[in-house]
Amino acid sequence: MRATYICDCCGAIIGALSLTEDELRQMGIDPRAEDQDEAVIKTAPAGDLFIYSLCEPCVDSMPVFEAE
Repeated sequence: MRATYICDCCGAIIGALSLTEDELRQMGIDPRAEDQDEAVIKTAPAGDLFIYSLCEPCVDSMPVFEAE
């Protein structure tokens, strides 16, 4: 199964991996589960997964708030 990481901010493809179902479960992702967080993980009709995260340039451009 192919898992593609996409930046939720800019839409850039961060990377892609070919993983077995066991490897996905080790990451905490059940490819057959219906109740996954749809905001973060989406399943394509072909069974591929799209995992939304943030790319490094977007993280670097975000303001940092320090506790006072």
